[in-house]
Amino acid sequence: MTRPSPGRRPPVVPFALWDGGMSAFSSVILTFVFSTYVASAVAAEGAVGDAAIQAARDEGSRVLATWQSIGAVAVALLAPLLGNLADRGGARNALLRVFTIGTILTVAAMPLVALDRDFLVLGAALIALGVVCSELAGVFVNSVLPEISTPADRGRVSGTAWAVGYWGSILAFGAVLVLFVMPGTGLLGITAEAGWNLRAVPVFVALWMLAFTLPLMIRAPRHAATAPGERWTPWQGYGLIIRRVVRAVREEPVMLQYLVASAIYRDGLGAVFSIAGVLAANAYGFTTVQVIVFGIAANLVAGLGVFLGGRVDDRLGPRPVILAGCAAIVVLGLVVLIWGSTAVFWAAGLAICLFVGPVQSASRNLLTRLSLPGRETENFGLYATTGRALGFLGTGAFALVVAISGDTRTGILGIVMVVALGLVAFAPIRLGAAGRAADPA
Repeated sequence: MTRPSPGRRPPVVPFALWDGGMSAFSSVILTFVFSTYVASAVAAEGAVGDAAIQAARDEGSRVLATWQSIGAVAVALLAPLLGNLADRGGARNALLRVFTIGTILTVAAMPLVALDRDFLVLGAALIALGVVCSELAGVFVNSVLPEISTPADRGRVSGTAWAVGYWGSILAFGAVLVLFVMPGTGLLGITAEAGWNLRAVPVFVALWMLAFTLPLMIRAPRHAATAPGERWTPWQGYGLIIRRVVRAVREEPVMLQYLVASAIYRDGLGAVFSIAGVLAANAYGFTTVQVIVFGIAANLVAGLGVFLGGRVDDRLGPRPVILAGCAAIVVLGLVVLIWGSTAVFWAAGLAICLFVGPVQSASRNLLTRLSLPGRETENFGLYATTGRALGFLGTGAFALVVAISGDTRTGILGIVMVVALGLVAFAPIRLGAAGRAADPA
């Protein structure tokens, strides 16, 4: 494993800033603002009457989900392959830059999505492409973590970076609210004519992402090749991955069990944020401004939670953080389901956000502990692949429950069930020292 030289400080700050920049994509573009514009405003443009508008929005949601499913397949196929290339050929930093810049350029193209139903597919496709690029970039960034930290402080470093991500979302949300949404046109004076007040938001997000991710793209630590000079093709790469998985069944069964269990509960956690805006708007009648305010509050709480959770991770180990966090999310989700008032949604919803980040951060830390030196990027590729292979669970369970009940609010039960299933799968895994606090010595 590559370590920074004694005379050079490890790029912990650039690592955290990358999360702060890319979080604007997941929060502003994917969750609360632009995806809502595409699935709601673009899809329903020109529809007349409540029934027609609702039907058009349902179609928008289906198109968006379909393209994201296509993106999930792409990530599942590419993540382990590129992770293998990054480790064997030493191309980790180049791939980190390619897919970070790819995400930025995709976001910068989103203003092309006009307020017209004919642009629905373009909008959904661009969002899906942004997800593919951002998740693949995340594979290579995650593999930087063990190179800039030690087992004793890895939880703090990982948690702080997650916290910076949430705090970056807060600042980005605030800027979007002031510059583009309130009051009416925002300070920039961009009107809602042809949807330009929302179509301009991706330009701001692209610049935000570039500013915050550039330091790590410049200062990422050198990642030595494990097989320098060896010829590599995609078919050889997939062959190596298959042999790697077969070997892991014999030699690293605990890591494989963890990859499957974490894929289940991580998909539930991802669904919490991906449907938060939809749930707030459709089940509780939040306006665009209220949804953004809720998003700001959610990220503020999540940032505090993951910052503190990283310290708990170092003190107790990642296993207790994951167990307690998932259990708390299940209980709080049931509270939202049983007591349906807006006040309960605010209180319990924000409390859920307190635990989501620590579980995600501890999960990333735990994989670095379970990975053999030199295989971190490849394992994070498998981490992304298993997550994408089961990526239909959270949103699928949400949609299924809503379809059965006819009530958007009850969809939270589907997400709770997925997180609970992941918790049940994770609890019996014998993690040994990897799940406990590291020896400070």
